[in-house]
Amino acid sequence: SRLTVTIGLGPGLFADADGRDRLGLASRRPVALRALPALPGDELRPELCGGDLCVQACADDPQVAFHAVRNLARAARGVAVMRWSQLGFGRTSSTSREQETPRNLMGFKDGTSNITAEEGATVLGRHVWHDPADAGAAWMTGGSYLVSRRIRMLIEVWDRASLADQEATIGRAKASGAPLGGTREREALPLHRRDAAGRPLIPVDAHVRLAAPASNDGVRVLRRGYSFTDGFDPQLGQLDAGLFFLAFMQDPHRQFVPLQNRLGAHDALNEYIKHVSSAVFAVPPGVPDRSGRFVGDGLFRA
Repeated sequence: SRLTVTIGLGPGLFADADGRDRLGLASRRPVALRALPALPGDELRPELCGGDLCVQACADDPQVAFHAVRNLARAARGVAVMRWSQLGFGRTSSTSREQETPRNLMGFKDGTSNITAEEGATVLGRHVWHDPADAGAAWMTGGSYLVSRRIRMLIEVWDRASLADQEATIGRAKASGAPLGGTREREALPLHRRDAAGRPLIPVDAHVRLAAPASNDGVRVLRRGYSFTDGFDPQLGQLDAGLFFLAFMQDPHRQFVPLQNRLGAHDALNEYIKHVSSAVFAVPPGVPDRSGRFVGDGLFRA
């Protein structure tokens, strides 16, 4: 079922909340691996945040992914316990120009401007892979940093908004995915164009405008998120569903934090979403088959 398993190391593996070096690894913590600060719009549930280790299992068959996680949890019994988990489905961004852009649970195409494989090593080296300037964490060379955010969508509130309001909130046409004022999904955002009345074609608080690299000093991240639905929230009488945002980047504090500060303070989409879970992890490079190596061996063998 094309199973893949991705392993991440959290800040707590290197030092606990009081700064204690639990495992003798503090001196080898990457500069980029620090807990995320409080961000605008956070409504975080502590029991769904953080963690010392991250295991992400992906497969075409969800039962295969489930048993991968189950067997790793079983193997770790007595050493590690499960803190929180999230089941996701589908894709909420494309990572190749050959893929059709998927839709999120709000019905809009999501991740149109994501980094793609075709952009090559130069773009990935600038935005995704560990920064080689951090020589103190050479064991992370070929690795990346993962930010996870569980974003609850207030679907019932969203469904009451008109199509025009939804499109103005996102900044794209719902059917085609084209930017407002455009005709094709992948054309450049007309951020400087105005209508006959002098108003921006894409509203100043539209999600795509605030998230665009042109609005964030060129900052980009590699999104690899999924939709989720966890049944029904009896307290609110609403579906518990939304986006499990996963993104890989070179430095969460240089890329994600400024981006989310901007979105959390000004994004019209905030009326329809809540950030309830947050975590950050260092993801070491992968391990070749039959190499005798293990994930993170550069950290532990040095």
